[in-house]
Amino acid sequence: MITVPSTIRDTEGLDGVSITQTGNNYTTTIESALNTSTDLAQAGAVFNDAIRLSDGGLWTGSTQLEASSASNEQPYEPMYLQDINAVQADVGAMLANPNAITVGGQAITDPALISELQTIQGQLATLQHEAPLSVGNSAAEVAAQGTIALTQQQILSEVNGDATLATALNGAAYQSGTGFTNVGFQPLPTGSDSAASLGAAEGSAAAPPTLAQIGSVFNAAHDLEVGGLNANNLTEFNTDMQAVVTGLTNILNSPTALASIEANEQAGMSPQGQALTAQQEQALTTVHLETVLNQVELQISKFDPMYATNPNDAARSTNDNILDIVDIVNNDAALATAAGDVSVANNGAQPNQTFAASGAGGFGEFAGYLNGIGGVNDHGGTILQFQDNQAQTNFWSQFIAEANQLNNTLGGIANGTVQPNASEVQSLITQINNYNEFGSSFSGSQGGVFGDRFDNELLSGTLKTDTANAVSALQSVEANGLNATNAAQLVAAGVGFVADANDVSGNNLPTGGGSFVGSATTVAGATTTGAATVGTTVPVSGAVDGNGNPTANPVDGLANDGFGVSNPDPNAGAGAGNSGSAGAGSGTDSGAPSTSMLSSAIAGDIASLVQALEGGHASAIGSAIATLTAAIGGNSGNSGNAAGGASAGSSPGSNGSPPVIDTGSTDFTDHGSNFGHSHHFEHMWH
Repeated sequence: MITVPSTIRDTEGLDGVSITQTGNNYTTTIESALNTSTDLAQAGAVFNDAIRLSDGGLWTGSTQLEASSASNEQPYEPMYLQDINAVQADVGAMLANPNAITVGGQAITDPALISELQTIQGQLATLQHEAPLSVGNSAAEVAAQGTIALTQQQILSEVNGDATLATALNGAAYQSGTGFTNVGFQPLPTGSDSAASLGAAEGSAAAPPTLAQIGSVFNAAHDLEVGGLNANNLTEFNTDMQAVVTGLTNILNSPTALASIEANEQAGMSPQGQALTAQQEQALTTVHLETVLNQVELQISKFDPMYATNPNDAARSTNDNILDIVDIVNNDAALATAAGDVSVANNGAQPNQTFAASGAGGFGEFAGYLNGIGGVNDHGGTILQFQDNQAQTNFWSQFIAEANQLNNTLGGIANGTVQPNASEVQSLITQINNYNEFGSSFSGSQGGVFGDRFDNELLSGTLKTDTANAVSALQSVEANGLNATNAAQLVAAGVGFVADANDVSGNNLPTGGGSFVGSATTVAGATTTGAATVGTTVPVSGAVDGNGNPTANPVDGLANDGFGVSNPDPNAGAGAGNSGSAGAGSGTDSGAPSTSMLSSAIAGDIASLVQALEGGHASAIGSAIATLTAAIGGNSGNSGNAAGGASAGSSPGSNGSPPVIDTGSTDFTDHGSNFGHSHHFEHMWH
């Protein structure tokens, strides 16, 4: 058992703890673990890394879209092959010198080991051969995915079926980037999707299932996708996921079932250090469970169908989404307990979780990725931070600043220091809905690897859930006055906004260097280098294009393929290979660009319209027409797009710079200038 902080973040292992323990002379950091070793614990950690990479399927950067949107992301297929090659080299070294074999630095006496290693050597050769053949959805590629899944499971079964070896590996456990105790060659979580298990997971409205019953089916689905989802297993996977949706819905619709899960919540702290009462922790648990439901629904509605049209992006999206769901459950003490996955010790003085070996119970953890040498919060391991362009840097800066402002305002209402009137409540609801639309529309317009990584947070995950809870709580305050229940819901939504902004921005690098500052309440302070374009403000507009410029219509990330007006489909023809140029102006209160900038803006908008027409997407076409119309009317600010360009000038000049909510005040009337001005919210998103 290893006690770790309860503030573990993204499933991708970016924020991993040091996983080389005192007394172990093997390493599981990526810089060293890939070196040839005769230690089976080290080889097993590398194999774990490969298993996690194969979750959802391998992908490459071979297509124009993935290559153009990778932004520091490494395709999984070559990284997977690198891992398997390293394990193969380790096994070869062990067979060449059996007396040197160790497990966690300790010698092992196991008469069956040499024979097993010889078998594994052949199986690794199969994986080496099949991995490059497995990316895609042709019959041959689907067959390769099936071979990878079967072969990986055979290796795990052989290792863990040897009691002597399994005991030794358990004795060399290490703490992974997910916060869980991992062992080399860790088995996949145990689950079942038998007819009886599916029925139990669904339950009924009158008799909701337990989270453990739902988690068992989820585990079965999760194990199924290792190696890839395809025509051979998607039907079974979707049946499992539909059962998960039904079961979660039945729990969420049952006050009794929710109360049972949340009964033992205690006062604690948010990941950002905000003190929470037991009732606020309970409300936050409800938010987490609703987020899980939203992300499972997103998997069914968007990512699963993508395997037929874009298996690269589908694989990357599924990997992030499903692992994130596991992370949400296991980082909430009440949900983790209800799922049976971990034992928890949580109190106000020491809000820590004590994790047992992962993989047990529902929503079981996969072993974590290899980490960088920096230990806690090191991003130099298997998965790297996303390198943002200027538009993306502007987006995250706005996203962070407004999240903290909203949290301050919602918290003030919850504790009674901010007392809005009916008009101010409605304006705040509009702002929150616009913030939601802003995130959803921007993610939908980006497409490519950006969408793969962040759709589950921005499109139909925690942002959607936090928005719904904030709006519901504000409506309750307006109708019933402030009470303990809606106050707790307000706090939970505000904490959720900040946690989401911290999590996703922490997996990004601003343009020009530095890092994002998750506690910032201003755009200028949201990066350590002030990298956001001058004039970028909050509150944000709702519907935006690929460069964050306001548009008349939001991008529907569920319905289209992820290309926006200023992030055009690279396969759409004219100018697709042109990187474009960045607009330099900041916009004015009048919204009137200079004559020299106007002709450039119109030219760029015409090119965007042509590309949208070629792409055939109604929302992109509508957005392009609106942007062009505004440019012709002298009210577009500085779009600054060259034909086919992917970068952009940052500041729409249509309304000038809207005021920023003064959330530092305890008197709500200080916020008055930000409410009642509908033009500040005109095109606000998600």
